Amino acid sequence: MATDNNLRVSDELRAQAAEIAERQGRTTDEFAAEALAQYIETQKIAQDLSDLASWGARHARERGFKPSDVEHAIADVRRGR
Repeated sequence: MATDNNLRVSDELRAQAAEIAERQGRTTDEFAAEALAQYIETQKIAQDLSDLASWGARHARERGFKPSDVEHAIADVRRGR
């Protein structure tokens, strides 16, 4: 369920959003809601990737891997070892 909300943006940003929304045959509110939803999803993915990279780095350190070991480890995996 949607509720009425106020979001303060610059006049320039509002005009740009209104122009794009009009070209797409949508309201500015519809355009802004979709843009915000996409931004939030992008931020979630970015956080997931950051968490994964941190996990990988932590596990590599725990196993004693150094950056110079990466290519060798990749080659081993590709050879099925």
